[in-house]
Amino acid sequence: MDGLFAVPDPDASGVDAFGAMTFHEQRAKSLLNPMSGGGEIAWTLNPYRGCAHACTYCFARRGHRHLGWDIGEDFSTQIVVKTNAAAVLRSELRRGRGTGGWVMVGTATDCYQRAEARYRLMPEILAALGDYRIDFTIATKSALLARDTDLFARAARHADVLVMVSLGSLDDRVRRAFEPAAAPPKLRLDLIRTLNRAGVPTGALLAPIIPHVGDHPAALNALVDACTEAGAVTVFPDVMRIDPALRPWFLQRAADTLPPRLYHRLAARYRHHRAMPTDYTTELARHVHARAAGHGLPTWKQYVHNLKPPTHAGEQLPLL
Repeated sequence: MDGLFAVPDPDASGVDAFGAMTFHEQRAKSLLNPMSGGGEIAWTLNPYRGCAHACTYCFARRGHRHLGWDIGEDFSTQIVVKTNAAAVLRSELRRGRGTGGWVMVGTATDCYQRAEARYRLMPEILAALGDYRIDFTIATKSALLARDTDLFARAARHADVLVMVSLGSLDDRVRRAFEPAAAPPKLRLDLIRTLNRAGVPTGALLAPIIPHVGDHPAALNALVDACTEAGAVTVFPDVMRIDPALRPWFLQRAADTLPPRLYHRLAARYRHHRAMPTDYTTELARHVHARAAGHGLPTWKQYVHNLKPPTHAGEQLPLL
């Protein structure tokens, strides 16, 4: 394929084949990216590009075109690995970056995808965030995150830490159709349970809710109830959106893999629209939040606003 190795980084250090995937090792120049808008999230951090979970709806697929690859199979098989991520992060934290709001870890990819089992970048990243008492949040669909429970718990003792486990349906058929290499729903619920028991605040990112698949009120109620039973501290619902650049590939994939009736219902909306109508998403969020409130769970915004104000950002913990 043209441009297969056209990763735009002159310091790229190697290419490592692993099964059906190819890992493109890079030396990153920076890791923390500032977010504009003045919201709770001030920085993003991505040690990987591309994602082996192969979620068909993932907005980050579009970015793979800028690396010289396609948004289809290349996204889940051509994975960029920033091998010096932890060292670069520590250098930036020493210079005062990473303060003034939350750091969101893994906005363009799941940091606990298959590559992490091989490269183990996250333990040192978590140690750096913990040493500098940085408030951070991370979302995942992977049970591998449980490996680093102790590091999350250590960081959470001195800063605000929130893990959000992404789960849009309890039906594993939905996972197989739209998130083929992500962890099954049961394992994600187990992850919520494990982390909260270890003192790591963990919520549920109910995302994406897929119209005509996981949006029935009974299904939403069961999902909120299951996350609550697992100990989730908050829930955040989000309905599937399809980036226009991704639309042709997503619809072709849906036509090839979904039952015809479901494909036609999704295509009727997403062929010409990025998202569901506003009144649909508003009503769905209202329903989820009402169900969660019945269990005493705050919304994500309520949860974040009720946390203590940051007082230790940028101060390094003793290393002994």
